[in-house]
Amino acid sequence: MDPDVWNFAVVMTVIIASLGGLAGIWIVTRWALAATKRKETAPSRLDDARLEQLQQSVDSIAIEVERMSEAQRFSAKLLAGREAESRIPR
Repeated sequence: MDPDVWNFAVVMTVIIASLGGLAGIWIVTRWALAATKRKETAPSRLDDARLEQLQQSVDSIAIEVERMSEAQRFSAKLLAGREAESRIPR
């Protein structure tokens, strides 16, 4: 076989192998990025459970704050009633 033909065949084999390797790397990279995006966009059950627990906590805090404000209003009304009674001369 002619040495020039042999050199051409070796060079073409190296070029094809290099392009195939680069194409494989590109495909695997795209696949990995797509898999990462799918994982990020899909809500997990753990997040749902945490969100539900947070919702319950906020609801219970809101109820307690409402109770405290109602107690404060009641106390203020009682104090206002006492002041009115003490101002009346006897």
